[in-house]
Amino acid sequence: MKKQNNNALNTHGLLEDSEIKAKFDESLEEVTKQIEAKLDNPPFEEEKLTLFEHKCMKNPSSLEGLEKQIQDDLSSFKKFNPSQRTDFIEQNKNEILKPKNPNKSADDSKFKFDKISELRNYNISKWSDTLDEKTQKWEENTKNSMSDDFRKRMQAWFDAMIKAKELEKQAPELFGENGLFGDAVDMVNNALDLDNLGDLKYQKRVLGDFGDLNNIAGFDNQKGNLSRYSIAQILNYFNMIKNNKALMDICDILGRMQNEEKELYKEKIMELTAYSYTQTTPTKRYKEEIIGITLGNDLENIVPQEMSLLDDENLELLFDLKYIENRLFCFEKQGFISNQEESQKEVEKEVEKERKKEDQKGPIIICVDTSGSMKGNPETIAKAITLMLTAKARKENRNCYLINFSTSTICTDMSGAMGINKINDFLELSFNGGTDVGAGLRVGVEQMNKENYKNSDLLVISDGGFGYIDNNLHKQIEEKRKQKNKFYLLDIDGNSGKKDFFDKHWVYNSNTKNIRILCELKQQMKDD
Repeated sequence: MKKQNNNALNTHGLLEDSEIKAKFDESLEEVTKQIEAKLDNPPFEEEKLTLFEHKCMKNPSSLEGLEKQIQDDLSSFKKFNPSQRTDFIEQNKNEILKPKNPNKSADDSKFKFDKISELRNYNISKWSDTLDEKTQKWEENTKNSMSDDFRKRMQAWFDAMIKAKELEKQAPELFGENGLFGDAVDMVNNALDLDNLGDLKYQKRVLGDFGDLNNIAGFDNQKGNLSRYSIAQILNYFNMIKNNKALMDICDILGRMQNEEKELYKEKIMELTAYSYTQTTPTKRYKEEIIGITLGNDLENIVPQEMSLLDDENLELLFDLKYIENRLFCFEKQGFISNQEESQKEVEKEVEKERKKEDQKGPIIICVDTSGSMKGNPETIAKAITLMLTAKARKENRNCYLINFSTSTICTDMSGAMGINKINDFLELSFNGGTDVGAGLRVGVEQMNKENYKNSDLLVISDGGFGYIDNNLHKQIEEKRKQKNKFYLLDIDGNSGKKDFFDKHWVYNSNTKNIRILCELKQQMKDD
């Protein structure tokens, strides 16, 4: 099975990845278990039991009873094998009843009984062969069906996996580990379902989940299926922003809070430290302590037992001999020499240093004009910027709030563990209706009063034709500006004039793909 699948599948070289290889091996084990379990439960148990009962029936003692039993056998056989021909019974019956001994008549009762018995045994044997053949064919078809289904699902999985890896390289903000749409590899793994192998309807559903992978961006981990919005369109929006430095600069500016304060931090450093130590070396030059017994002729350290040899005239000669041959047992002693050494070693230390606090990123509020005048290039730009800002917010763990406004507002909190359907709903939105920027700004100001959005910056994306902002709303904006909140306007192909109550008013030309600052709050700039 493993060899078959490796040969049949185009793995795109992905089995070199240990995690993918482990997932594939796990799938191979699963299909093997499923096939074995399936083959252990063939759909012929009732027929098998019925055949066994007929085999165990003893032949009746009478010819009439035997012929009736043959009909019962035939009836049971037809019940389980309705398409099987049974005319062989009559053919074989006539053949068997032909007398082989010319001296015996076909009417001989014993002769008929024996031959009819042979016929019944033949019929039972034929039934058994039919069941074996049917079982073998079912097992073969089952194996082939489940294996073929497995290969199709795994091929779809490998095809999806290679595209998922390409997506993670192409757009990690969207499909990376912390991407807007989650980890594409995890999406593919979640789409793999090996249940009910061999079931064509279930197979169709699983393959439908993978689709052509143009929809992988919309994979919903909760629902377990691939969804609505075209990945091609999403990548089109993403690449449009990614390749436009001016638009990327606007995305980078949004939510930035400059901080000139300094902070203390601890840094681990390695430092050389000098030290001295005493090194003690053992030596036999000094006899300070006994460490054992040795052979020699050192009379100062001779073992007392050896000296006792001198007390006996007969053994004195033995002592002399052992002395000459250095074979006297002597105490082995040694002493120690101490030397003063100096060296250096690296020691890890923590030191406190001062540095300027890094720029921090605050929450983002995006007000998107969804009026009819935004159709075309403005709509595309608005969706692309919203997609990028939402992706950046998710990656940087920042809160992001989306306000769609025309004559009314639709609000979506894109923060936290948001479902991808939230951004999908916006990307699928058709722009129509009139324009009331005040409605969107009022909602944005209200959102700034909440704790998780109090340090937010607000970006309005519009074509500039949104009319008058009342004094009360203007005052609210000024109050929020004093609290370090900033308000920006990106005017797409607009020509409605300066909006000098914004911190910056950018104008984007979709034809030249250039951005210019039309006006700035701190230093009013002339229209160039």
